[in-house]
Amino acid sequence: MSKYNVDINHILVKPIYIGLLMNIFVPVTLLAVAYFLDKSRAAEPMNPAENLNIFFWALAALSIIDGAAAIYFRQKRFFSPMIRSKDKFEEDLAQGTFIASIICYSFTSAISIYGLVMYLLGGTFMNFMFFVFLSFVAFQLVRPRHGFMEKVIAAQEKLVDRGQFLRSKF
Repeated sequence: MSKYNVDINHILVKPIYIGLLMNIFVPVTLLAVAYFLDKSRAAEPMNPAENLNIFFWALAALSIIDGAAAIYFRQKRFFSPMIRSKDKFEEDLAQGTFIASIICYSFTSAISIYGLVMYLLGGTFMNFMFFVFLSFVAFQLVRPRHGFMEKVIAAQEKLVDRGQFLRSKF
């Protein structure tokens, strides 16, 4: 149990809703717009032109790298000092969680943007859906959960007890 009486639900609500917006609502909206603007392209065969196949695989590899970078950043950022003072432990933790989550979500939402780029360059609608699906999977892997936040809180408490605080850049 946390000695600072941190309400994990309070800390997770805002980052999760922003993550849902960035990684679910926006990509699905882009998919809907792409589908309804160009219904004839949705019926094309699933294999794009030969020269786009290389581009597709390059973007797929970049998507996997982005997902791995988001996971790495999540581990690195959440377990480094986030607290500025003991008095504002929960407030600092909430702010640090929000900022770190937004950065991780940016990595994962970029994956669906790669799909949009692929689609606009002449790829199929299914290619676009593939990248949106990868973005959703990456979001599920990166988003902070209750158990993860318990570990983060314990790590932050240890850092505070050792006197390791987040330093201001000013």
